[in-house]
Amino acid sequence: MSELDQVTALLVNFGADEVQAKVMAAQLLKRSEQISEEKGVSKVEALAGLLELVKAGRSGESYERPDK
Repeated sequence: MSELDQVTALLVNFGADEVQAKVMAAQLLKRSEQISEEKGVSKVEALAGLLELVKAGRSGESYERPDK
């Protein structure tokens, strides 16, 4: 299973429809690469932070970034 498929499956579990989840997954993976390069963290760590943000938004919660 590819990274895209894995993240897509997570987003579907969060409640997104399949098409929307695939688009969002691609965007999150791209952004996680950018964050990884900018902040010198692993791509996995960057992606985990983004997924926490998505999860909080889905639940209607506010999200305070750990680096602030």
